Amino acid sequence: MTLGLQANTIGPATVPCGDSSLAPVAQMDRVPDYESVGCAFKSRRARSEERVQGFEGSRVQARTPASRARSRSQNPGTPEPRNPLCEHERWMRAALVEAEAAAAEGEVPVGCVVVHEGRIIGRGHNRTEALKDPTAHAEIIAIGAAATALENWRLSGATVYATIEPCLMCTGALTLARPDLVVYGARDPKFGCLGSQYDIACDNRFNHELKVVEGVLATEAGGLLKRFFAERRKKPR
Repeated sequence: MTLGLQANTIGPATVPCGDSSLAPVAQMDRVPDYESVGCAFKSRRARSEERVQGFEGSRVQARTPASRARSRSQNPGTPEPRNPLCEHERWMRAALVEAEAAAAEGEVPVGCVVVHEGRIIGRGHNRTEALKDPTAHAEIIAIGAAATALENWRLSGATVYATIEPCLMCTGALTLARPDLVVYGARDPKFGCLGSQYDIACDNRFNHELKVVEGVLATEAGGLLKRFFAERRKKPR
């Protein structure tokens, strides 16, 4: 995918997570001064679902393709990450900061961060109105920045956090980028393609299978979106 992205001059990928506001952000070549401040198909493969306890009343659901579920069942001794939900919530809050920045700019409040080895290496929020560009979604900007930081289009070892379920374009980009995990907050019943309108993660026609965790801080992410559109409806056209 050619997006005309260029590297941010903020610095390398080793920004400490304690100062994640300095994580690199992809830039469109026509706005070099940009910097972040802050239908229904069924899969041909059965979806394996692993339900885990949600936090703050929202359901968190881990989903992987059936083949990976079988692999885990055959290797029950494989260690699980320590407190994975706490880590997911931590980074999702950083993505929510990006979503709030989008709302402040009059953009649909969706934010995204890419985490690699405990550091945010890419971040972004919707910029479609500012750039007059339908491809300027939070996920596209964030994964472009992450690829620049890693100097590699493959995001191996990275986790992508998006506040809202990615659309068809963004799930396609994620499939090409090949992160280890995609975590999102609230579902998007109109455009979501990781479980709502379609589920790319469970389509076995691609050479990369996305591992997905959904529902992390879904209440906060969905609430931000609802408030944004409620305020927009109040304004005279």
